[in-house]
Amino acid sequence: MNHMLQAIRAHALPARADLKEQSLRVLTWLVTALVLGPTAVAAQDAGTLAGTRIRIVVPFTPGGSVDGLARTVGSALQKASEAAVIVENKPGAGGNIAASFVAKSPPGTHVNLLVSSINFYVNPAVQRDPGYDAYRDFAPLAYLASMPYVMVVPGDSPIDSVKDLVARARAEPGRLSWGFGGNGTLGHFVGAALEDAGGFKGTPIAYRGGPDLLAALGGRHIDMVIMTMQSAAPLIRQGRLKGLAVTGAERNKVMPQLPTIAEQVSGYPPLAGYAFLLAPSTTPESLLVRLHAEMNKVVRSEAYLQRLEGDGGTAQVFATLAEAKSFFDRDGQRWAALTRKSGIKVE
Repeated sequence: MNHMLQAIRAHALPARADLKEQSLRVLTWLVTALVLGPTAVAAQDAGTLAGTRIRIVVPFTPGGSVDGLARTVGSALQKASEAAVIVENKPGAGGNIAASFVAKSPPGTHVNLLVSSINFYVNPAVQRDPGYDAYRDFAPLAYLASMPYVMVVPGDSPIDSVKDLVARARAEPGRLSWGFGGNGTLGHFVGAALEDAGGFKGTPIAYRGGPDLLAALGGRHIDMVIMTMQSAAPLIRQGRLKGLAVTGAERNKVMPQLPTIAEQVSGYPPLAGYAFLLAPSTTPESLLVRLHAEMNKVVRSEAYLQRLEGDGGTAQVFATLAEAKSFFDRDGQRWAALTRKSGIKVE
């Protein structure tokens, strides 16, 4: 309540001002204080996020690559802005539970943000009611990292390359099983594109995230999985997994010995994904501007860039919120079109 009173006093007009105008201004600040909470009002008043409570919601299980990235972002944002940041996992429904929660969360003690990937745009393209509108309900804040993926098999698998994999799949139609971390994610597209370019039909299986993929592969419940470089690289180095190929148009600097999928399979598209941060579109503009500015500091920081370097990823900076929205709206529509064309189902 003290924060409310201080904010009201600070924005009260001089005594000479028109009484009606003064009362309206005080009322506006009082409503803001009641809706957003005293912490948010104080932060806006000071032009800073210091003391603001921020919740970063992750649509996947703990321990996966997106979760790890979200926690890195949360820690860096808290340190840079002096906000109080927590990370909360809300997996399920291909990311819809988390997205719907953030989209519909009323202003309160926490500013809710969403970390997501391409499934954010994929789901609304094929579902009647995913629980959110990707373009209307959210304001993109930051491109956090490109997310290189890698195809892996158990370390002692007789399969040594994607060519071997395709040959086996063609010889035994329907027998080859491949896993990915959730319907509508990049791994789903990578595997479907491989089936199309390789001319075979395997058995795709969706899992909730990286830990589940590793458990399935380790237990020999599945032949091959498609997962992020961040999760796979340490296990490839240890010999527990065998890397077959990486996604994207170029080899990844973390494991340059691995060829791209396109190098081994003619006609394969260089698919690439990324993770990004969004806020509800109902967030006050002044708060969006401050969040965007602070996130630009985070993704430009040396510590953050070094973290991405170890995963083989890169960040991207947008000068304005409008520039960020233009990029993500355009790219989101591209992924939505690719989803409809590919026939991928995410229900």
